[in-house]
Amino acid sequence: MQRRPGDGAQPGHIAGVGRDLGPHQHQLEPRLGRIEEHRPSPSWYVGTVSGLAIIANPNAHRNRNWPVASQALRKAAPGAALYETRTERELHEAAERVGRDRPRVVAIAGGDGTVTHTVTALADALQDQLPPLALLGGGSYDSLAPLGGRGAAEDRLKKLSEAISTGAPLQTTERDTIRVQLASRGQGRCGFRFGVGLPVRFIEAIYASGKAGWWTSSRVLARAAASSFVRGKFARRLFERIDLRVTIDGEEWPRVPIYGVVGSSVAEAGLGLKPFRRATEQPGSFQVLGLTAGPRSFALEVPRLLLGRPARRDRLLEAVAEEVELRAPRPFGYFLDGEIEAAPGRLLVRAGPRVALVRA
Repeated sequence: MQRRPGDGAQPGHIAGVGRDLGPHQHQLEPRLGRIEEHRPSPSWYVGTVSGLAIIANPNAHRNRNWPVASQALRKAAPGAALYETRTERELHEAAERVGRDRPRVVAIAGGDGTVTHTVTALADALQDQLPPLALLGGGSYDSLAPLGGRGAAEDRLKKLSEAISTGAPLQTTERDTIRVQLASRGQGRCGFRFGVGLPVRFIEAIYASGKAGWWTSSRVLARAAASSFVRGKFARRLFERIDLRVTIDGEEWPRVPIYGVVGSSVAEAGLGLKPFRRATEQPGSFQVLGLTAGPRSFALEVPRLLLGRPARRDRLLEAVAEEVELRAPRPFGYFLDGEIEAAPGRLLVRAGPRVALVRA
């Protein structure tokens, strides 16, 4: 049975992340002051009938002290169905159960990686008819959590549970997903942001620190900007050119030096950066940026991105697309919402199912 990775955990980056305890192993739980025995548990716990279901990844960063995290989720949303999904099999079983029960809202407790895997499983189980989703966060790489509102995850979940139980209206924002597909693999995976080249190396630098999160990401960004001004070693590693052919809705981009490609169906990019002003411009599409600026030009663009201003046209290629094809003469890495995978020389990115993101 395949295990689900911890959020943002990549083979070769953080060893041992998301590893389950054996059936007779023990772990000291902080704050409980006693030894808790971890035994195999059901894939989900169902309380009373509720309009709210929670899909939680116990391997996610904030959930690893799982008995305590589980209690906090149950306390915030009493009566909601709570699905524990440590493995891909448990996740697909939970998605099928959601399809049968049809809750009003599905809350996702985990980081960006959990969101990607969960949205993909729900799309597979429900033929792309995604239920309304509430993103609670909880992973080491957690840049999508702001789409679920502000405040602690338990506080947001409590407000959501109370609103659903009383029939109060919810704040809803509709967004498209993107679907990344390899030539050799089925329907592909769904998410909200993808990238190759420079964005992948940036995320690798974050994982190489042994930590992730807002502060680590901010330090890596500051280091990248400083190194770019002086064309330092770190900047040279980030800005390696990639031999990549990019086709947007059937039209190939000009063959100019390119350091990376990044795309998103949501305007938010994390770290306060706002490069995707056109991501929601047209339903059924997403924004794509080709990074053609060298290190020093990139450093000069950071203030503009923080202010949400458009980048200079001579420093990037830009498009709003329904389909993007990336081709290279050799395998290359790509990321989808913080998780890095390998593409065997070709990657197809299409607009995926549309979803309602809700908050109370």
